[in-house]
Amino acid sequence: MKITVNNTPLELHEGAKVQDAIVKYYSHSGKKVPVPLPAAEDRYGNTIAHDGELTDGNAIFLKTETGMPLPSVVFVLLGLGLLCACGTGKKAASASHAEKEAVIFAVNDMHATIDNFPKLAWIVDSLRMVYPGMLLVAAGDNQTGNPVNDQFPEKGLPMIELMNAVDFNLSAVGNHEFDSRPKGFSSLTHKANFSFICANTTAPDSLGIRISPYKIITLSNGLKLAFIGLLIINQNGIPDSHPDNVKSFSFRSPFDTAPEYIYLKDQSDIFIALTHLGFENDVRLAENMPAGLDLIIGGHSHTKVAKEQIFNNVLITQAENKLKYGTLIRLTVKSDGSLQRHMELIDIRNTKNENATIRAMVDKYNDNPVLNQVIATASDDFSSYEELGYFMADAQRGAARADIALVNPGGVRIDHLPKGSVTVMNIYQLDPFGNDLVVTTLTGSEIRALMLSAWQIDDKSPVYPSGIRTRVRLSADGNMSDVTLLTDSGAPLDMNKTFTVAMNNYMTQVYRYSHSDPGRSLYISTADATIGYLKELKNIGSYRGEKRVETE
Repeated sequence: MKITVNNTPLELHEGAKVQDAIVKYYSHSGKKVPVPLPAAEDRYGNTIAHDGELTDGNAIFLKTETGMPLPSVVFVLLGLGLLCACGTGKKAASASHAEKEAVIFAVNDMHATIDNFPKLAWIVDSLRMVYPGMLLVAAGDNQTGNPVNDQFPEKGLPMIELMNAVDFNLSAVGNHEFDSRPKGFSSLTHKANFSFICANTTAPDSLGIRISPYKIITLSNGLKLAFIGLLIINQNGIPDSHPDNVKSFSFRSPFDTAPEYIYLKDQSDIFIALTHLGFENDVRLAENMPAGLDLIIGGHSHTKVAKEQIFNNVLITQAENKLKYGTLIRLTVKSDGSLQRHMELIDIRNTKNENATIRAMVDKYNDNPVLNQVIATASDDFSSYEELGYFMADAQRGAARADIALVNPGGVRIDHLPKGSVTVMNIYQLDPFGNDLVVTTLTGSEIRALMLSAWQIDDKSPVYPSGIRTRVRLSADGNMSDVTLLTDSGAPLDMNKTFTVAMNNYMTQVYRYSHSDPGRSLYISTADATIGYLKELKNIGSYRGEKRVETE
């Protein structure tokens, strides 16, 4: 994936996030990576979160100062009648005899942030007192990011139940909706009281999944709103999810698909795209759609759209991620047929008020004795991705009873863990993906080929090993020119000998290298394998200063 940071072209691995691009930029420039990372903007001046998803061709610009904070939600709610300062006019398809208004509150990329739901519910309740017919919509990635939700007996069910309780009307399909696997996602769509829409995704009838390409909602005042759902597809032709999660589905380009639904404009008063494409791709969609699209409510890039953004006469909104913000959108069809559009970003995270019923639901989900169970004690602090990567590799090697274990750098999701009690939740935060643990028989030469392949895929970052050490030789341009494999004692590894090698099934499917054994699944997730290992180990030794990869 090719992106630019401060106009510097960079090559990143598929699925890289904004924070990966920032770190790569400093590394590429030979500069020390600042802590904390600087704020970032897209090419349109919108702030983008560090964990925002990137797509090929994105541009990032680093900021040295943060912008002014939004006014408090209380102030916003008191001033709801004055929101027309941020709005634009557009000619609607047909005139009506009286002015009519549609109001939408939109969120995106909630990522199972259930602790902010009581605040969201209070804001939605308050807004509905002013706008009784207000619609509540999500632009995808409702799931993944919180072990309380992700490891629930039915994966993802808490988010669906909370969305039902707050009375969502509609959701786009994000790439993380597929994390519960085809059968799990199908079950969740049937338990949702709201509709999922995606026009460029097709599922087999046997799956019974409830996804429609579009939905037309008729308001009590007679206005018809047509929503089309669109999902970004990566360079491999699938969403950013494990291939096993989407193997039952087929996907098309959202940009080829969307124009086929322009007829929805003739069946509605207002035509809206509810997308999970990323802001830059929303701009591309707006600029390439035939005339008739009125509004894009977007997600995926975790972009904070705090001011009006109009492209090709299409208003585009997005509200960062994790229920920090929501966008209040007012669409007024005037008596002459023109369409007046207003948007206002509302701060959810910093409101002090909560809905008591939703708080009780969240507290019940969080009161989880399984996740809070202490399974081991760490004798020292973990203070880097590297130290935790070595720990994960040791745990997976021990759980698999393998000679060697390898962990991809992108699989380590936290960079610190304090000494003391280690809980089940800590491990799920460290390793949230649910990938299976796989054991493959590889020769030393095949392991070396894997390392060479992984270097480019993992954004020129080394794999974390257990059972071996590596010495990486870099060329002048920063690429890996060679890698030497060593035993733990520092002796050269026998390149003709075969070894059992444990790794996650994402690595087995993504890394491209020559090898004979496709491996076998142990039918346990890497996180659960680590938990089992720690329950036996009890005490975790110090990894302070551990160095298993040398560069020269």
